[in-house]
Amino acid sequence: MEHGRGTPSSSGGSWHRAPLDGDRGVVEIAGRRLAVFRNGEHAWAVDAACPHEGNPLVEGELLGTMLVCAFHGWRFDLETGACLWGEEPVRRYPAEVRDGEVWVQTT
Repeated sequence: MEHGRGTPSSSGGSWHRAPLDGDRGVVEIAGRRLAVFRNGEHAWAVDAACPHEGNPLVEGELLGTMLVCAFHGWRFDLETGACLWGEEPVRRYPAEVRDGEVWVQTT
């Protein structure tokens, strides 16, 4: 993992390059397993395991900024981490596309 500094508009934490093979993947950053998604110039990162039963969120369906867990249908807003259908939110991490690569901020 490459390490970088945040942009002037970012606050706190360190930025890490999240190499993806395609538009999604699981990466380990700062000791955390994250599911990372990219749609054009937009990127999102959340904990890799669904808070419901620990299933891999990377296998879920991406509907705009909503992620639907493939196993039990829990729905998460990738912009906030809020659980839209289910009981627990997913932890999200700031993510952005820089020069064609996805970068994720951890604290």
